Amino acid sequence: MNLDTLLKQKRPVITDGAMGTYFTQKTGFSIHECEWANISRPELISEIHREYVKAGAQFLRTNTFSANTKSLGRPLADVLEIVRAGYRLAKEAAGCQAVAAADMTAIYPRGDEETDLLPEYLAIADAFLSEGAEVFLFETLTELSPFDQIADYLKKKKPECKVLISFTVSPEGITRLGVPLRRLLDEVKPHRELFDGIGLNCGCGPAHILKFARELLSYSRQYLSLPVLVMPNAGYPAMEENRTVFDTSPEYFSHQAVRIAELGVDMIGGCCGTTPKHLQLLSRLIQKKREPLAAVTTTVTAVGSLEKSAPRESRFAQKLRKGEFVMAAELDPPYGSRVDKLLTACRVLQNSGVDIVTISDSPMARVKLDPVVCGAKLQRETGMEVLPHFCCRDRNVNALRAMLLGAQCENIRTILAVTGDHVPELDRGYIKPVFNVTSAKLMEMISQMNQDVFADSPFTIGGAFNPNVANSKAELARLEKKLKAGAVFFLTQPVFDEGRISTVKEAREMGAKMLLGIMPLVSYRNAVYMNNEVPGIQIPTAYVNRFSPEMSREEAQRTGIEIALEIAESLRPHADGFYFMTPFNRAEIVAELIEKCREM
Repeated sequence: MNLDTLLKQKRPVITDGAMGTYFTQKTGFSIHECEWANISRPELISEIHREYVKAGAQFLRTNTFSANTKSLGRPLADVLEIVRAGYRLAKEAAGCQAVAAADMTAIYPRGDEETDLLPEYLAIADAFLSEGAEVFLFETLTELSPFDQIADYLKKKKPECKVLISFTVSPEGITRLGVPLRRLLDEVKPHRELFDGIGLNCGCGPAHILKFARELLSYSRQYLSLPVLVMPNAGYPAMEENRTVFDTSPEYFSHQAVRIAELGVDMIGGCCGTTPKHLQLLSRLIQKKREPLAAVTTTVTAVGSLEKSAPRESRFAQKLRKGEFVMAAELDPPYGSRVDKLLTACRVLQNSGVDIVTISDSPMARVKLDPVVCGAKLQRETGMEVLPHFCCRDRNVNALRAMLLGAQCENIRTILAVTGDHVPELDRGYIKPVFNVTSAKLMEMISQMNQDVFADSPFTIGGAFNPNVANSKAELARLEKKLKAGAVFFLTQPVFDEGRISTVKEAREMGAKMLLGIMPLVSYRNAVYMNNEVPGIQIPTAYVNRFSPEMSREEAQRTGIEIALEIAESLRPHADGFYFMTPFNRAEIVAELIEKCREM
């Protein structure tokens, strides 16, 4: 049995259903044991595969969905053993009645680590090839990369192999990063020669996925000419006694899935929550159809065919675009809900001519007032443009997207995306860092939302850059990734050493607008503390020695301003703007600096 033969039949190919959720339902074991069962309980996995074949499935996915080092927490050698065993089990169960497909999905790094995962993907692909795999399914994807590279690799190593790709979207028709289905399909279009089928799976129940299946089918007919695969979930899950449970009946699922099949899709099956019973009823209903199922005739409207007004820019964004020198000043939100002092500080900065006020997001992992709430309050009451920091440490993708919607609702149009400081070891037992995405991924998500939900008034995206690190090449590589993700400008750590200018120069040559950090010191104690206890900040001894413990507050403040002005004057030719960190929210210090920097 081969895929080409199956696709030539008059009715859609029936795929299998869920492995993980059915494994848990059938055994009571944790879903995390599912892939390892290829080794520890092979007879159980074989039994599940055979149940699906008996139910009418003609397309079996290997039990390898989470077979990767990140998901399983096992070394690559173990993962490859699981992969090879998984293919053998599916191939044996398929026999001459079904096709066994090597199943792969995205590998997600843990926390905020940035790792090149392509070698692991290719090692997994090679493990499948070593067992004779001829059909591959990349499923439950939210973006094309790096699966275009993997498909290209497979086609070069085994030109006759078939590669299918399947995306997942929410009931709103977007991925977890806010990418709409149409844009995913547009990304596939230039690479269509690499694929032998395209689909949708997971994310939605059969009722919601119907309209997206119609869109996918129409797009494929017009632009891709690829067979279409649709595998919805049984419905939506509930938690019962710490277990994921799907209550949707097989009867309901099968009748809804037939509606999808009637669109004219080439392959139909199930994903999470579906069982052999679901697929058996679906198969029977499709077999009862006397006539070939209809082909959809909906026309896809070309993106950009409708007239749109030019997007609105913030004043800060306009200045950046025009190449004007800009000034930003940071205020630290309070640990509490009263912002009276912050409003006063904001007005002082506003009167000095600052272009934008930045609001930090619980720096050093110490909780403070929410930066969007705080920024919105300042902007509403003063008219001052604000730049809230968005920290990935404390929020998952849903929370970040909700926060973006809130910022847009409050007419905030500039965002600083940061990964965030790590939680101190002392607090890790109680405070759990999230790091669902890195700052670069958050930027990518904002860029995608800028093209859709925020198209009329998109965010201008900023990032962080540290020119003081020892490994400047790695920092510049991160900056390049952020630029590709949509970042326009960067706020740097305080620059006290002119020797760091070469790194800044390289960043600007890459197209980054650089707002160089200037942090006025206010006392000897402050200088010593910042130099020794705050990561990423290095203060030359010559500057520290210009203070003394005996100085009055006024003398120390004047010394700090003098040093900051000297630094600003030396940095001015190498910057697109300055980013002033306001010490202890003493806005009058930064206001004086801004006024004098305007005269340079």
